[in-house]
Amino acid sequence: MAQSAQLQERINAFPTACRGAGLKVTPQRVAVYSMLVKTTQHPSPEEVYSEIRKLSPSISLATVYKILDMFMLKGFIRRVSTQDQVSRYDANLAPHDHLICSGCGKIQDIMGDEPQMRQPSGNQTNGFQVVSSEIHYHGFCGDCASVN
Repeated sequence: MAQSAQLQERINAFPTACRGAGLKVTPQRVAVYSMLVKTTQHPSPEEVYSEIRKLSPSISLATVYKILDMFMLKGFIRRVSTQDQVSRYDANLAPHDHLICSGCGKIQDIMGDEPQMRQPSGNQTNGFQVVSSEIHYHGFCGDCASVN
């Protein structure tokens, strides 16, 4: 199946997922989720807001924040924090890590299975139950590396 068809399938399934999570399906929620599914850029709340305002000029930044928080809580998206602690959002829930540029802040996915060597052994967790893991690699993208 082509990637655009897979993305459209996820967007089409979203209203059912929303109802299953006990959420009302609203145009704003669908717009935010669709935007996040279609991008690989890991946008900040302000970038999501800027994009969604083009389609829904009456939406507020506070509403976008509430939607993002709710989507995180329901497991529809995940947050990627940068070195300066700016929250960025990712609708790609497949196991993957991130390359984060310390110059421009760009975030790039690294796809693949989670390496077994990263998983802590039982005696390291003190009863903590690990359900997922993710590594962030910090450095400079090709554009910023040539400047630094």
